[in-house]
Amino acid sequence: MHWDDLKIVLSIARHSKLARAAEALRIDETTVSRRLKRIESDINITLFERGRHGHVLTPQGKTIFEHAEKAELELVKIDQMGTGLQQAHGGTIRISVAEGFGAIIMPPLLRLFHKQHPNIQIELISGSGFLSLSRREADIAIGLSKTNSKHIVSEAFLPYKLHVYASSSYLAAHASIQSQSDMTAHTLIGYVDDLIYAPELRYFEEALPNLTPSIRSTSILAQYEMVKNGMGLAILPDFIANQDLRPILKNEIVVDRLFWLRTHKDIARIPRIQTFIKFLKTNIKSYG
Repeated sequence: MHWDDLKIVLSIARHSKLARAAEALRIDETTVSRRLKRIESDINITLFERGRHGHVLTPQGKTIFEHAEKAELELVKIDQMGTGLQQAHGGTIRISVAEGFGAIIMPPLLRLFHKQHPNIQIELISGSGFLSLSRREADIAIGLSKTNSKHIVSEAFLPYKLHVYASSSYLAAHASIQSQSDMTAHTLIGYVDDLIYAPELRYFEEALPNLTPSIRSTSILAQYEMVKNGMGLAILPDFIANQDLRPILKNEIVVDRLFWLRTHKDIARIPRIQTFIKFLKTNIKSYG
């Protein structure tokens, strides 16, 4: 089996859907389907079971996939060795991060990192949900929880706090808030309950279990903008809201959270990955 064949197998296994695998490989779906059939015919092994949810590796397919991943890693190492020390610290790093972290904390860090390491290109993916490290959709993830996968290295990275916030204009126009019970008379802003992708985002259930938001968004930045525009109250991270919003019952209502730094153990030793992680650990201290 040629390396091009192994790339087809790797991509299908990581994306399940032929269309997604084709997009990642930058070829069309019919080509991926045709080449998979040829590969299975050539080695006389069924690599995938076809189902409603896509392609799933068979037991024999899993064995070949594991060997293909090892071959892929060795090729990366050879490439790093062959390009010399300077180029070994070049290349691209794709980082999957939580939306607020990506929008507020990462930009000044990336500006400094790019100045120090101009040969390393950065792809920052932020939003609701995270890309999969196991399927190699990202090299590094900064998320809300520790993973239990034996293949992923997770490190406690950055603790942060959340409080209830409101704008000065909102507080001036509405009844004062002296206790949690006073919040029943106010508009609350939070996440869309059935679209919450991580239990760590269920702030209201933890801090204000008897209250339910009447305005909801999947975006923490949209929630922040709503509060900023005087629409109501929301539980927001301090690193987003503490510059221009006012905390409510700051000593009484506090939510503690922790960002986790994660990477796949197979690529953790690649020089550019090590360089970026070391940089993050050094420079994130200013946010702690």
